[in-house]
Amino acid sequence: MNVLFIYSGAENLGIQYLSSFLKDHGHTTSLLLDPGLFSAGAIIINNSLLARFLDIDDKIVEKAIAAKPDLIAFSCVTGTYRWSLNLAKKIRQRSNIPIVFGGIHVTSIPEEVMQHDFIDFAVRGEGEHAMLELLESLNHNSNVSLGNIKNLVYRKDGKVHYNPLRDYIKNLDNLPFPDKSLFYDKIKIWSENYVILTSRGCPFACTYCCNNIYHTLYQNQNHVRRRSPENVIAELKLAKEKWNPRLITFTDDVFANSLPWLEKFIPLYKKEIGLPFNCLTHPAILTRRTAELLKSGGCWMITIGIQSGSERVRRDIYNRLETNARIEKTIQYARDAGIKLISVDAILGCPTETKDDLEKSFDLYKQIQPDRIITFWLTYYPNTTILKFAEDAGVLTGTEIARINEGYTRSPHMEGSITKDKRKIYLKHETQLQLLCLSRNDKLRKFLGTILGYLPSRTVNHGIMVVNAIRNRDFHTINHIKYLWSKKRVP
Repeated sequence: MNVLFIYSGAENLGIQYLSSFLKDHGHTTSLLLDPGLFSAGAIIINNSLLARFLDIDDKIVEKAIAAKPDLIAFSCVTGTYRWSLNLAKKIRQRSNIPIVFGGIHVTSIPEEVMQHDFIDFAVRGEGEHAMLELLESLNHNSNVSLGNIKNLVYRKDGKVHYNPLRDYIKNLDNLPFPDKSLFYDKIKIWSENYVILTSRGCPFACTYCCNNIYHTLYQNQNHVRRRSPENVIAELKLAKEKWNPRLITFTDDVFANSLPWLEKFIPLYKKEIGLPFNCLTHPAILTRRTAELLKSGGCWMITIGIQSGSERVRRDIYNRLETNARIEKTIQYARDAGIKLISVDAILGCPTETKDDLEKSFDLYKQIQPDRIITFWLTYYPNTTILKFAEDAGVLTGTEIARINEGYTRSPHMEGSITKDKRKIYLKHETQLQLLCLSRNDKLRKFLGTILGYLPSRTVNHGIMVVNAIRNRDFHTINHIKYLWSKKRVP
């Protein structure tokens, strides 16, 4: 049978794994892709006018119907959910091709998704086996019953049925390598930065994160499952032969959280792959030994999620228990190891966040002096723990939470979510953080901050980030910029 995936804005490892898994079992797959250059998920420029000007929704609908697949599949994060709904509805108005929705938004709140009668199926959690069994069930020569497919939600006789969840996939080495050609044949520049997972799951359950959902749904299971070092190396050797990447990005939620695994992996990586790489980790995880191993293997940039310099915010709101002292030690481990770029994540707009919290954040970032600070404005996602906190604090109403569940994301920088004065405070704080990376000179930074403070905007702050990326020769960010004008074969 033939599955047509429809997606927007970025490479998607989940779809790539589904595609290779289904192909291994005799099915065919294809992809319609919206590059989403200026859409809500855009890395550099989010502009609704430009996004509408480059809209290709009607082309996608036409091609989807003309392809006559056996199943059309949408993978949804909350930010792309409304876009997916719009396309699915248009397709259903002109065709009876079965439609299935999956992804973290569906896993978080399947009951909202199935309110839309043009969606025939939904898949919660990991989708490989559920999608395979769904295709077998749709094949009229099969005896597979919809009611026996774990992770599946389906509609029958006017009622929605929720099948139980299946356990996590434990042996990741049994999965085929992700089908990169599905995306790279559309946008070649993505192959320059080869994105790979060596594990699934996260040991932490931060209140704002999708892993908060998984920890709630799979309470009695081991959330972190790792591929063997040999299996990862085999994929990367194939990637070098086929795609000739310049950089490897390990996109695990927390890379290097197992020292024995890393001690086995790094020598193999140095011998067989030898490409520069970057990765993400947690300030409570990185040690002096792991930092040294990462550097010896070719790690040129490490990203550490700090989110706030206020221990109160981290502990009481984000469920992050590391102290500022531990964060400083973590950064020092990376710096002592000689890792070229130290990048940190910072979240702005936390409910109950005070001026004192912002000052503590700035003081910590000034103390650790990272090379790059990626600033995010807190966005609320369905069924995450932070929603209840925000509601109790009077930041969100029940009506607003209902809108979040429907895919209308809410974050403090959005119009109407906070007062203009407070929004201006956050924008100025973001400017100061970006300038902190650009210059270590207090006088110059204060001078620039004063000038830019008269016109606080995210566009200005993104501009500073781009200048800093060029100064640091930050290939990762520069590649996002090159993506804007790179050749694309879409949809």
